[in-house]
Amino acid sequence: MKKILLLSMAFCFQSAYGQVAMSGNQLMKDGQTYKMSKYNDVFKNPEALSYFKKARTNNTVGTIFAGVGGGVIGVGLARALSGGKTTVTINGQPQVIKQDNSTAWTAVGIGAGIVGIGIPFALAAKKNADKAIQLENGESTSFQPYFKVESAGTGLALSYNF
Repeated sequence: MKKILLLSMAFCFQSAYGQVAMSGNQLMKDGQTYKMSKYNDVFKNPEALSYFKKARTNNTVGTIFAGVGGGVIGVGLARALSGGKTTVTINGQPQVIKQDNSTAWTAVGIGAGIVGIGIPFALAAKKNADKAIQLENGESTSFQPYFKVESAGTGLALSYNF
């Protein structure tokens, strides 16, 4: 019994030692936190390193699209919601001109589209970062298909997910 307990404790200690994890926007290894820019110090597996480089690139592109799209949405909303009437003087007579908000709402739609373009990049960044961490920790990243029972309209469906 003592041998089994000792062996299980050693196995737990070994599996917890040297593991790479992600906590928020930082990498953790051996109880020490690293900035994302110091990923070369954390990843020793070359394949994991390439996946994490890809994740950083996808994250940068996704962040750029999200920032630009958010800025366009903000400008469009500000223009659409700012008053709407302008008084100008034409031939000595004051004229009230109602602002056309269609271009402002078009800008909001374009901004939402730009943000939508950035979402797949953010998802790919997370997927590649998780795969890099799994490779570094020695976990299996092989193809793992599965079956799933779902409701489809008025019946049930069996789907094969991969």
